[in-house]
Amino acid sequence: MALKWIAADIDGTILDSSSRLPPENVTAFRQARDRGIEVILVTGRRYGAAVRVAEALGLSSPLIVNNGAMIVCPVQSRRLARWFLAPEVATAVLSATSGYTHCTVLHKDRPAAGQLVVCSRPRTNGQLHHYLNKVPGVTVQVESLRSEIDDDLIEIMFSGPLSVMEAVEGRLRESGFEKHVRIAKTYYREKDLGILDVLNKDSSKRSALDFLARSRGIRSTEIMAIGDNHSDLEMLEYAGVGVVMANGVAALRDRGFYQTSSNNDGGVARAIGRFFL
Repeated sequence: MALKWIAADIDGTILDSSSRLPPENVTAFRQARDRGIEVILVTGRRYGAAVRVAEALGLSSPLIVNNGAMIVCPVQSRRLARWFLAPEVATAVLSATSGYTHCTVLHKDRPAAGQLVVCSRPRTNGQLHHYLNKVPGVTVQVESLRSEIDDDLIEIMFSGPLSVMEAVEGRLRESGFEKHVRIAKTYYREKDLGILDVLNKDSSKRSALDFLARSRGIRSTEIMAIGDNHSDLEMLEYAGVGVVMANGVAALRDRGFYQTSSNNDGGVARAIGRFFL
């Protein structure tokens, strides 16, 4: 069956290791669109960060953001679907991880200020501190994260050194939260950086992609998905063609996916050329 969609992760996939957009990827996506192929970005990024990449690629298709917690149409910035974290579950997660406040960020569905909520500036967590400094317009600091739990809470994100994130992951699993939430894991061992997104149990890149595909009359067999990290696995398994970057985590290898070159070596462009051009 002919492929009609490309579902692509952003970081570690479309972007290179310096978070730049390789020109060969821009060209490949443009050529695919000229042939009637729709490109869907499926990312762990929040909407504001994902839409900038979509604009650079000239895309107007819906964006799947926050690891599948929300689908947004960039043309009107209109939310098409959402799977947010229940307040009572969020409260329990914060209680169980109270020792990791310096790694905790609440993601909320707000127009601008307050999209990212922290309890204190994580100066002892250098990478997260650097990230938040780049988005001052959307970040607010509060005395208590629990006071910010409401129906607009998209997810609870933990970010920091791998050893710390592995401890947080262990704490969440030991506390039995796997029954009540989805834990999306993105680990970059070469950067000593880990990101854990605690989401509504019904949200994932796969489920959001399936929701969108069904609404557009697209079968999973008509989709090529491409990614590099743990949170991409279910999406890759769902798609008719799954493509793994050479820089992808070991857990994605030896699963029968097609492997392309790395994000620093035009891997996305090569995969598009292989299956579409």
